[in-house]
Amino acid sequence: MPTRTLDLTTPWGGVARGGVPMDAVSMADAIRRALGGTENIAAATHCATRLRVTPRELERVDATALAAVPGVLATQIVGAQVQIVVGPGHVDDVAAALDRVLAPPPAASPRPLPTRVIGVLVDVFTPLLPAFVAGGLLTALHNVLAGPGAFGDLAVVDAVPWLRGPVALVGLLGAAVFALLPVLLGFSAAGRFGGSPYLGAAMGAALVAAPGLTADSALPAIHLTPETGWVIGGIDVLSIDYQGTVVPIIAICVVLARLERFFGRRLRGSARLLLVPLLTLLTTGLLAFLVLGPALRFAGDAAAAAMEWLYTSAGVLGGTVVGAVYSPLVVTGLHQGLIAIELGLLSTGGSFIFPIAAAANVAQAAATLAVWVSTRRGSRLRALAATATAPAALGIAEPAMFGVTLRLRVPFVIAVGSTAVAATLLAAFRVQAVTLGAAGVFGFASIAPGRVLPFLTCLGVAVVLSFTGTLLWARWRRRRGRPLEGDTATTSRDDSVVHSPVSGSRVEVASLADPTFAASALGPTSAVAPASGLVAAPADGTVSAIAAASHAYGVTTDDGTELLVHVGIDTVRLDGRGFRRLVRVGDRVAAGDALVHVDLAAVAAAGLDPVVLTIVTNADERAFVAVDGAGEVSVGTPVMRRTRFGDEI
Repeated sequence: MPTRTLDLTTPWGGVARGGVPMDAVSMADAIRRALGGTENIAAATHCATRLRVTPRELERVDATALAAVPGVLATQIVGAQVQIVVGPGHVDDVAAALDRVLAPPPAASPRPLPTRVIGVLVDVFTPLLPAFVAGGLLTALHNVLAGPGAFGDLAVVDAVPWLRGPVALVGLLGAAVFALLPVLLGFSAAGRFGGSPYLGAAMGAALVAAPGLTADSALPAIHLTPETGWVIGGIDVLSIDYQGTVVPIIAICVVLARLERFFGRRLRGSARLLLVPLLTLLTTGLLAFLVLGPALRFAGDAAAAAMEWLYTSAGVLGGTVVGAVYSPLVVTGLHQGLIAIELGLLSTGGSFIFPIAAAANVAQAAATLAVWVSTRRGSRLRALAATATAPAALGIAEPAMFGVTLRLRVPFVIAVGSTAVAATLLAAFRVQAVTLGAAGVFGFASIAPGRVLPFLTCLGVAVVLSFTGTLLWARWRRRRGRPLEGDTATTSRDDSVVHSPVSGSRVEVASLADPTFAASALGPTSAVAPASGLVAAPADGTVSAIAAASHAYGVTTDDGTELLVHVGIDTVRLDGRGFRRLVRVGDRVAAGDALVHVDLAAVAAAGLDPVVLTIVTNADERAFVAVDGAGEVSVGTPVMRRTRFGDEI
């Protein structure tokens, strides 16, 4: 759709009258007032350089006042949308402030802390699931081929020597994912908390590389000594191995994001571009190695020591508690502290940790398998559960936990409870491991002679309880009409295609009752009369905006395309009644993932049209055309595609 640039001699084309940009909140408030107040703003989004605001009545906009706001570089109008250019160095801050001004946070009590923590962990780990699944399968395969027990005391690679090289490569590829986990987590967590993903990855790399860095190869001002690690300003810093840890890098990224915003608010122009990353990384690094990293690693070691004391002192009850806390420790990465304790136990005769870890892993596998059974064919959740079950059963439970059970919460709790029961029985039967191995269904090869049958029995108990409990829970949800989160059809991940967010019948856009939508004033538009109330994401991306009334959702794809899913015409008047949102701003979604469940009967009872619109709101930068077709569509049906060349329609 063509862009209409207005005459720069008119108020609409005015350039800001100089001056240093206001504080973001003050600037956003000035823009709001110039646009005619909150009640005159129908929608507000932004791209890399501009705020994109749709006023309800264009005549109420004070063009002169808007152009005069310090920090506004230029203004223009495209269709019914006002575009306010503030520049790439300031637009994110102003857009966030405008969101707060337009829709202040509700005064409702915050979610419980455990729920918020789980939500953060799921948000951080979900983008890493492909690496987890691949790494888990490769590690499990390596454990099976390289672990003893396949041929008596021999491993498969011992019986088939030519496999040593390929199996070693498989092990390297799988181990790299988990050994370098802080790097992946740093990238994901920093983005989740509003910081630079690349700075987060750099901090993760620093944590992993710290034990191997020397003064000559890394930081000449920091002297490495074999006894203490580093001496920084007279302070001894222990050289700690952070490979495979979770909590330290996530906590560090919280600090990193805050520091990046702190420096960003105080620096402008080229100084901001050059100094913000430098000061952020340097300050975060000092805090990480001096305070956060050692403290959190110590917390992990303390938790491991407490588990050992509890198990050896409380007997069967200790087994119950250790079984109940093992999987939560894996989620936080604090289970790394158990490695040293387990090695010590093995040297003195046997370890209780390995059997409980095996029970925890198979319980997570069973819960994931139950989710697979309970979701419909073609759903993304079913596909994810199918790929995560086998690694968990073979000893790598992270893909199952972060991709399925923890995301759904209740299956994770059921698996933890099942592990606690199995661990109680393991303690009662005094089952111990005499060597390390794959902590899963093949873990019997590591169990002390005479305890293999009790070990397998306890694993069976964990599997039956976890599978049955999760299956019953899923069926209970289905009877209540509540599909599992993510139980929507998988679709193409082609960024050039926009998919239908609902199942129903196509509607001619020009026939819509709302003249703005009928004219496609906001951008290329697709309209579908919904047959069901489940509205899904039209493409892979990030939820960038949610209307206060829960009737409109912004999704920004990885290539920058800005999509607006608008449910109904004038449904903002319902003030959220009949809308049950299933995502939060910042959530990562795939095409077909559920965004909101709409009570279509409530919309119809209010006399409103429930038509679902999908709009490309930055169409001046990306050209999209409708995909030929008529009649019925389903979730995932292509409805728009990008033209081969961005300037053609």
